[in-house]
Amino acid sequence: MLIRTLLMRHSSAPLKLFVLTVPLLFSTASFGHAEHDRARFVSPTGADTGRCDNPVRACKTIAYAVRQASKGDRVLVAEGSYRVETDEDLFYLTGKLVPVLGGFNRFDHFLDQAPQVNPTILTGVPAGYVEQLQHQGFVVVNDGFASRINTEQLDAVNQQLQQSQGPTACVNGKAGIYPCKNIDLVSHVALGDMSIKPGAGNDIWGHVDLNSGIEYAIIGLDNGTAVFSLADPANPVEVGAISGSVTSWRDIKVLQYYDNQAQKFKAYAYVTSEGSDNVHILDLNNLPNSVTLVKNDKAVTSAHNVYISNVDYTTNTALDGMEPLLHIVGQKAVGGAFTSYGLKNPTSLTSYFAHLGATRSDYTHDAASMRVDDSRALQSCKTAVCTVLMDFNEKTVRLWNITDTKTAAQLSETGYTNASYTHSGWWSEDKRYVFIHDELDETDHGLNTTVRVMNVDNLEAPSIVKEWSGPTRAIDHNGYTRGNRYYISNYQRGTTILDITDPTNPSEAGFFDSFPSSDGAAFNGVWGTYPFLPSGLIISADINSGLFVLRDQTKTAVAGQVAFPSLTSSVAAGQAVELSVKRPSGSGAVSVQWETLNLFGINSTSQLATGTLQWAADDVADKTIRFTPPADTSYGKVFVRLFNPTSGLTLGTPAYHTVTIGTKPLAAGAAGFAQTTQLINENGGNASVAVNREGGSSGALKVSYTLVNGTATVGDDIDAVSGELSWADGDASARSITVHPVDDTRLEGDETVTLQLTAVQGALQTGRDKLTLTIRDNEQNRAPQATLDVPAQVNAGATVTLKASATDADGDSISYSWQQLSGTAVTINNATSAQASFVAPNAAGELSFRLTVTDSRGGSTSSTALVQVIAANTAPQVTITSSINNLVVSLTGDATDAEGDALSYNWQQTSGSSLSLSGANSKTVSFTAPAAGTYGLSLTVTDARGLSTTKATSVTLQAATTDNSSKSGGGSWSVAGLVALALLARRRRTRH
Repeated sequence: MLIRTLLMRHSSAPLKLFVLTVPLLFSTASFGHAEHDRARFVSPTGADTGRCDNPVRACKTIAYAVRQASKGDRVLVAEGSYRVETDEDLFYLTGKLVPVLGGFNRFDHFLDQAPQVNPTILTGVPAGYVEQLQHQGFVVVNDGFASRINTEQLDAVNQQLQQSQGPTACVNGKAGIYPCKNIDLVSHVALGDMSIKPGAGNDIWGHVDLNSGIEYAIIGLDNGTAVFSLADPANPVEVGAISGSVTSWRDIKVLQYYDNQAQKFKAYAYVTSEGSDNVHILDLNNLPNSVTLVKNDKAVTSAHNVYISNVDYTTNTALDGMEPLLHIVGQKAVGGAFTSYGLKNPTSLTSYFAHLGATRSDYTHDAASMRVDDSRALQSCKTAVCTVLMDFNEKTVRLWNITDTKTAAQLSETGYTNASYTHSGWWSEDKRYVFIHDELDETDHGLNTTVRVMNVDNLEAPSIVKEWSGPTRAIDHNGYTRGNRYYISNYQRGTTILDITDPTNPSEAGFFDSFPSSDGAAFNGVWGTYPFLPSGLIISADINSGLFVLRDQTKTAVAGQVAFPSLTSSVAAGQAVELSVKRPSGSGAVSVQWETLNLFGINSTSQLATGTLQWAADDVADKTIRFTPPADTSYGKVFVRLFNPTSGLTLGTPAYHTVTIGTKPLAAGAAGFAQTTQLINENGGNASVAVNREGGSSGALKVSYTLVNGTATVGDDIDAVSGELSWADGDASARSITVHPVDDTRLEGDETVTLQLTAVQGALQTGRDKLTLTIRDNEQNRAPQATLDVPAQVNAGATVTLKASATDADGDSISYSWQQLSGTAVTINNATSAQASFVAPNAAGELSFRLTVTDSRGGSTSSTALVQVIAANTAPQVTITSSINNLVVSLTGDATDAEGDALSYNWQQTSGSSLSLSGANSKTVSFTAPAAGTYGLSLTVTDARGLSTTKATSVTLQAATTDNSSKSGGGSWSVAGLVALALLARRRRTRH
């Protein structure tokens, strides 16, 4: 049920406090989250129609407005009363990605948040949510309506969502608290159990270390990226986390490759965000012990998504004969169109291609790609094999030929009915269909979950052939294909699996709802899912509650399953490979394709072998894959993978098989530095230098090391160090050397020394026997500079944002630290981020804040900012007294102001014969009445902020009655004889 509103009475003239505390963007040009941070408006007098993005045409209910919002938008709620009736209402109010703030005024077009002036009342709120909602600018009234919500059940659900847990099978539609169908819970890691204490999750990617076979989940968080080992998937273990700027958006991809010299696989993760982190490149080569940040690559400052083409998405290794390309999409440059980078040096992006001259209409929100090697390649790409990139372009899907890594040629552009925001998609394993996700069509057009299917048999003229409609209003976000299953991150429905045996007629095979409170069209629940791990496990990232590891149980089929009997096998060099594939049961004629993926040692740039296995109806005999490695392969490895099962056949586990060819020759390996250059700070204390043994571990190995003078002097600029490193037989673990620079006071600039290895027993790696250490001089260091964007005035109770931007002339990394110096104590959220926030106290006063920005060499700069908190302004209180003295009537206005503002006075005559007022602009006015009668006057008292009170009064004067027998008529009228009979005050108060 929607949050209902009750209209409050407003004064005839609204309060106006022009203090901007919430940034608003009013535009209806585009509603995609490429341009987020928009406002949606709610008022008791509004109507639940349209997008709620116009302050003069606000919507009526909070729930409706949240459903119209995109991720990163805000819902601003005007003064009034709103009733909470369901747990879904509570999740809308407390959601992470669409903040809801109270305390606004519709008469000033929601210009500023002033909770004291614009009371925004919530009723029916359970006690556990009161404090949070008060901090969001609401007045929470306990009126008994909270009993309508089953608070015990709600608290129990929320408690479980915020607690990590282990395996729970899906039985009778439930896995514990989670609604489900054919998906089991293997484990859940709550956000609160992650080391960097994130407020929300976002995207996710997987990685299997081909050296150890251990699988990993890499999850994006609103304040960084965390890596979890799934060695025991029922008990994920956090390996490490890399902090980053606070933002709702992160995206992650991985590249893995075989290093011939090291004779092992190496891997790096690439993380983009809409913060200011550039491209984070994470070193995954010391898993499961640690993960480190190698570089903030400055290819871009921020970007919405990152994608790698020409790789296998299980191993994250290059497809045979193809060069992996990293594509950055949704960045600020070139209209947000995709840009391509080479990864030959995986720790430094090399620019290959950019859409020069592209405009905002060329914005790429997300991308996918597939290798095409059938007749379409020659027909559309004019090559035997081509890479086709899918560009999800907000309103259409564009197909590009990116076979030439330095160019891109558009092949087609396809739209569809009810397009609102063309978000993302993926391709079927037969490469004939693309599944398309529109992130806003459910909201804009009142649709249930809708996935469109596009046929790409003709790359130059694709066509929409199907719209699959789900059972709920939940929004579909991203999706990936594995076999004949399609895995969708379905926001408030959780993770959904479709059976795409017939891609033109998908059907739901299973789901796991990690957001059990609602299946509505809003941005809670699962952001991303990854189904490609060799084990068949699914990993999903839930915005509200963290990492979920799931087991797919949708693959039981009449047609049966196919799988290898084991994960690995080996053959002698020169021997043909024969692998069994099992179909233990099933009926009907079926088939599955297979292909090789060369890992190393195969001297070929083309694919080694492909084929198709077929079973007749009721045939359940094993089938055999046969291929012969090249004759010159003395030692190598190759993957064989099963894909594209037909006629209802499903992929079992394992569907990947590793073949080892020949025997790895015994080798002692060689010692060498992990990197050949390293920066250390003069004032940084001890620094560690890594030395690796690579290429083998047979026998003992020993090297010596010493420092050699360069522009820096050993013993003067850096402490002398020398010694030996040794490895026993079979030991290939890393070693380290500790160096210590001397922190002197000389201004000498950056200087270098060389750390030299010498072989004592065994060999040294070519080119890695020397390491250049650059000692960065802190005396010459230029401190970073910061610019603050802090509001000078805010209203009491408002949510206030503290923003800063910082630069460092030396290119050093920068850290942030916000501190409160004075004033009523507040809690600073994200105090170590460039953007922090706090809730202003309820009392007026001045707050002082200091931001300190510090570079990696300890250079720092501090800036302070004052924020004046303005409490709710109340009108002056006024009383009027009177006196008469010698024909003169005096009226005095006594006024007080709760805020102590200076007051001004203005008297005016409102009725009666004309008077000459003396002191009309002072506290006391006086006049001499010309005749008997009633005289009306009003006093307006105005405070320094323009708020006033007007009070009216009347004075009635009549002639005095005298005993004068000498005059007829029994009395006389004269000015001298006038007396005041009454001073009648009609209390009337007007607020301006």
